[in-house]
Amino acid sequence: MSVMTASSNRKIRDAKDAFGTILLGVLVGLLLYLGLHGDAHAAMIDDARIKLLGNKVPLIGRDLNGTDLNGCSLEGRQVLSVSLEGVVSAEGETLSSLRLAKTVFHGQLQDGSSIGSQALVGASFSAILDDGGLLTLRVQDIKRDHADKANKKVRRYFVTYSDGSRDLPLCGENSEGQAISAIPVNGRWNLEEGVAGGGAHIDDPGSFTFACEGYAVAKCILAGYQPWRRVHVCTQGAGCVWSDLSDHLQACTRLLRADFCGNGQSHTEDGVWVNLYDGLGVRADADDWLMEAEWNADGAVCMQRSRLEGIVPACAEYLLAEECGLDEHFGAGTLLMSETDPGL
Repeated sequence: MSVMTASSNRKIRDAKDAFGTILLGVLVGLLLYLGLHGDAHAAMIDDARIKLLGNKVPLIGRDLNGTDLNGCSLEGRQVLSVSLEGVVSAEGETLSSLRLAKTVFHGQLQDGSSIGSQALVGASFSAILDDGGLLTLRVQDIKRDHADKANKKVRRYFVTYSDGSRDLPLCGENSEGQAISAIPVNGRWNLEEGVAGGGAHIDDPGSFTFACEGYAVAKCILAGYQPWRRVHVCTQGAGCVWSDLSDHLQACTRLLRADFCGNGQSHTEDGVWVNLYDGLGVRADADDWLMEAEWNADGAVCMQRSRLEGIVPACAEYLLAEECGLDEHFGAGTLLMSETDPGL
């Protein structure tokens, strides 16, 4: 009896070992399949909590960014950038260093102690205007919108400037009379229109942009194209690489403004709707609309039509192509695609 029991136990152990080996092999095979069998558009997003797939974004027209101060005494001047140097705390102390990581500022006081973004409430920044003048900006408050789950980590800054007699919100007010917030983003944009380099992002390590909500830069950040977001892109035969979405952000600003020619000139009107999507899965094509154009950071790659019916700018006529909009183009340099509402 004892011999039969030992033999049976050995058989059971052997069966378990064999099953474990088979299971391990299946798991390894599955991992290899997932890692190596992706197609040209396969991508893995490092933050799976993106909630904006397929959302439509209303266009904002000719303004690349909401830095038009709207103050009569300022005669329509615009803020080109904000300096990271010479920032003065609410207590009147000049910071020895300041840097922007995502939407959080990190700096040091003169004694070497570190401070974070919330310590910058009340701090003053020096902004550079498009006429070369300087303007002092003051941070009045910093908040996060926890209701916006996809962007709950994004800090919104409420910034003011003085017209000589009172403080006015940098980004203006909404229809309810509330100050519009701004999102800080590294670098600055060329706000010129119709010229080489117009609309381009400039990687200036000493400055940043207060991107007003409701305008192209902030809209694209909140649409999922945050330049600091890291994605792991895997292509069959080429392996996997880490990348950020800085070029997607720039392509998005071109797209939203219908800057087909990549020279800063907008070819749309306020209030026009557009469907935009990418090959990474940040935003999916959720509407059966008419193909408009493919985009990269320099403007349109090709186009089938303009979102303003019958109006194709002369500088973009050479971009017209019937095959524009094929999904495989995402593997050949296209970053975003746009579609227009067939009901318009």
